[in-house]
Amino acid sequence: MGIHPLELRRQGNRPLWVVFWLWGVLASHLLFGLVLAAYRYVATPTFGLMLIGFLAYTVWILTAVWRNASNVRNPVYGQIARFLTVAWALNAVLVSGFLFLGHIGTVDAPLPLPF
Repeated sequence: MGIHPLELRRQGNRPLWVVFWLWGVLASHLLFGLVLAAYRYVATPTFGLMLIGFLAYTVWILTAVWRNASNVRNPVYGQIARFLTVAWALNAVLVSGFLFLGHIGTVDAPLPLPF
């Protein structure tokens, strides 16, 4: 019997380093940098949509890392990647919430960007 297509979907086929470092770390930081750069220049509804997009990407990357965590020589690295990605996701939710509150004026604005 062959492997069911949903099983392939559950088990990722990408190298973990690509999913974690390129899609997770690099792309997430670039996306969050764009959100921060737009903080003072967009209306609150637009900013809220940007944060929702960032959080949706965070959920996607969390799922992708989880599915590809076994694609390493040493299984410990997969578990570390899962732990770090869950921590990143929790941090992303909290920071996004506080940034949104700051944007609507409920809390003080974040530190100014250096550019």
